[in-house]
Amino acid sequence: MPNHDYTTRILWTGNRGGGTAHYKGYDRTWDIAVPGKAVVHCSNDPLLGGDPAKMNPEDLLLSALSACHMLWYL
Repeated sequence: MPNHDYTTRILWTGNRGGGTAHYKGYDRTWDIAVPGKAVVHCSNDPLLGGDPAKMNPEDLLLSALSACHMLWYL
């Protein structure tokens, strides 16, 4: 069976200029980049002040689990 290698890059995009010096001084946003695919713009959960229009870790985890479950049946 051949090896399956995956590469991703996470880039924090929430720096407003002051880095992480103050808790409320930066956004919890980042981009997920996979070579050859569209960039996914992410944020933390809206209940924690995140952008509701962006994917959050909970969305991504549940989507990955659901896709694996679906593919097992196919």
